[in-house]
Amino acid sequence: MTGTQQQAPAFPRPTPDPDSAPWWDALREHRLLFQRCRRCGHAQLYFRAVCRECWSRDLETPESSGRGVVYSYSVLYSVGDPVLKEELPYALAIVELDEGARLLTRIVGDPDAVAVGRRVRVVFHDVDEELTLPYFALEEDDA
Repeated sequence: MTGTQQQAPAFPRPTPDPDSAPWWDALREHRLLFQRCRRCGHAQLYFRAVCRECWSRDLETPESSGRGVVYSYSVLYSVGDPVLKEELPYALAIVELDEGARLLTRIVGDPDAVAVGRRVRVVFHDVDEELTLPYFALEEDDA
């Protein structure tokens, strides 16, 4: 690369740690995992070493059905990251999975169609061969 060439901005990347690595590995396989505490039954995302409710380390990692509801959302019209700016506007939402865990994610499609309580299903967004993100789409029969 010469001094006059600029490298294109890269998609923002997470930094997996030992607790979250199984989550990221499963996403690359198009599987959506969550954690459930064997002691108190709490379902959680994102992965961590202990249950957020009772602090137990006795966690299991079942696979989610990939379905849930929009718990809260906001439509973004402006972001600071140049790569994400190209994708505006989009809906950023907290989705509550049918299993009870909640995650912050993007809703694909028309952001004006998103509403609290709408049913959604996971769609896997392969950024590249190393990074897959869980986005969600509105269920068609809920429109």
